[in-house]
Amino acid sequence: MEERKGNSYFRSNVNIFVFAFRNWKILGSVALVAGVLAAVFSGPNFISPKFTSKAVIYPANLGVYSGETRLEQMQQYLESNAIRDSIIEKFNLWDEYEIDKKYPSSKNMMIEVYGEHIGFDETKFESIRITASSTDPVKARDIVAEIIDQLNETVRRTERQKYKEILVINEKMMLEKRHQLDSLEDLIKEYSVKYGLLDYITQSEEVTEGYMNFLLEGRKGGDFEEARKLYDNLEEHGRKFHNWHAQLNVVNAEYMSRLHNYEHAKKDFEKYQTYSNVLVSPEVPDKKSSPIRWLIVLSAMIAATLFTFVVISLREYISF
Repeated sequence: MEERKGNSYFRSNVNIFVFAFRNWKILGSVALVAGVLAAVFSGPNFISPKFTSKAVIYPANLGVYSGETRLEQMQQYLESNAIRDSIIEKFNLWDEYEIDKKYPSSKNMMIEVYGEHIGFDETKFESIRITASSTDPVKARDIVAEIIDQLNETVRRTERQKYKEILVINEKMMLEKRHQLDSLEDLIKEYSVKYGLLDYITQSEEVTEGYMNFLLEGRKGGDFEEARKLYDNLEEHGRKFHNWHAQLNVVNAEYMSRLHNYEHAKKDFEKYQTYSNVLVSPEVPDKKSSPIRWLIVLSAMIAATLFTFVVISLREYISF
């Protein structure tokens, strides 16, 4: 039974080849005509040749956010609408892709066609390949170069916004501590001028000793009155004056710490750096990437031949 089925299958295949060979002139003619027509209509007069430029970049100086890798961050930046819209407008891709802005769904059409011409792919070496196709080889190169520039600018703008928030917070904290420091310094200066207070510990020992000597010796006069006045001032305001000095040291240390944080935040805000290392620079392509004419011609010839074969077979079957 199985042998009979095999023989039947073999005979059917042989019949197909015999039928095709019997009609080889028709099939050959159709294939030839289809090939010629495909060659003509895939030419530059009907399909504008496109050139593809590429670059390979590696992420650099990117921070760590959540569980995202630096490569994933760079991919998201490259696919952002900010870079996409900037490239579209700068290179007037509306005209190149022949899309009318006034058309109701022109934006969606542009996004779709943009994705067909410009792509970002991760390589196995943890880098990203940027490709851009255009009818102008120089334009293709310039689009890739501009995407890299726009990437750096977009990341830099985003990073500066983040650093500005940190800078504002640190500036506010630093100024608050500076105000507290100035208030203490003004109080200390005021009491120093008004009551003659300089150093509570040293003055207390010296003034107390001198004042006691005046009392023991029973001396009166200007020196005695001056010593007694300073002694009274130390007794009434000295401890408070001493505490202010202690607070001043603490506040000054805190102020210096906040000043350091502010200067560090300011440095981050003002720094200028790139966020991609260019491993392969974009170049002007000297060979078109599409259309692949031999593939179009071959596909047209095969499709036309198969279609003709099916039509002839059906006609033969019906007439039989």
